Amino acid sequence: MAEIQASWSRLPQGNPLGLDPTKPRGPQLLSMAAQLGLIFGGPALGLVAMENFSVLVLDRTIYLGGLASIAFWFVASFALFGAKYFPAGTPPIARLLFRAAIGLCTTGLILGVAGITNGYGTPLAAREAAVVAKHPTLQSDPARRTYYAAIRAWPGSPDVVELPVPHAIYDALAVPRIAIHTPERALAAMPDAGRVRLVLGQGRLGLAWVKRIELP
Repeated sequence: MAEIQASWSRLPQGNPLGLDPTKPRGPQLLSMAAQLGLIFGGPALGLVAMENFSVLVLDRTIYLGGLASIAFWFVASFALFGAKYFPAGTPPIARLLFRAAIGLCTTGLILGVAGITNGYGTPLAAREAAVVAKHPTLQSDPARRTYYAAIRAWPGSPDVVELPVPHAIYDALAVPRIAIHTPERALAAMPDAGRVRLVLGQGRLGLAWVKRIELP
């Protein structure tokens, strides 16, 4: 923090944005606007896609894919934004934080654009699926909890994915209650204990997405 404060103190008077006075202001301002759009727009689009066009994939696919994308864009930022990109005196920790933000926000942007492109305006289809277990989140107030059902969402496959369901459906499912973070392998070994009806969007990128979950 002391390094960052010292760097800020070296900015020229009347130049709080840290613009390079030897370069044209217009391109620098456009670059700054693009960065702000990425930093704020990337996560926003990612959240919109997850909320409205949640792709039907295994949890481990999301985790591993997300981490790989963040790592890729973090490393790529060294090629995209070299040492000369930063104002003189920018401390190393600030540069690393910037690169980490690029990794996180670019991943959010890609996932958001891909999710919305895949799901928006695509036709819906329904099928039944087996449920093996359920669990809520740990909030003390039941009204604030999210309720999950562990569902065999792919016909003919033992793989299980945990999907949020309405509270009424959660209560109606007579299936075992499990601990949060039960391993996918343990869930796959559990017997079928109930059924739900999945209403899925037929994604234009070949990935089904979850519109809603109902009782059959």
